[in-house]
Amino acid sequence: MDLEKYFAPFREQTIGYDQTFLSPFGEQKLLYADWIASGRLYKPIEDKITNQFGPLVGNTHSEASETGTAMTAAYHHAKEIIKQHVNANKDDIILCAGSGMTGVVNKFQRILGL
Repeated sequence: MDLEKYFAPFREQTIGYDQTFLSPFGEQKLLYADWIASGRLYKPIEDKITNQFGPLVGNTHSEASETGTAMTAAYHHAKEIIKQHVNANKDDIILCAGSGMTGVVNKFQRILGL
């Protein structure tokens, strides 16, 4: 299997895939290499967020409105999808933080009292 060929459609849907910038050495193609800290925007996901979730964005800590109810349901559903993808069982938990991996590690350290 040619992995370059297999992954090409995914790579080409990554927003900024063909981005260039001006450097002291002329125009250069952007090379993103910080995949651990954060990923890149993926067009099919961003389109879904914009078109399906965007109109219903609201506070996930409230079910007093249609937007709050929709976001709370989507949040819990997303956690279940993640659990399925990582083969977590009912006793496993997911730590969510809006500030990325650093925030999750800090949250975990606080839970452990470190």
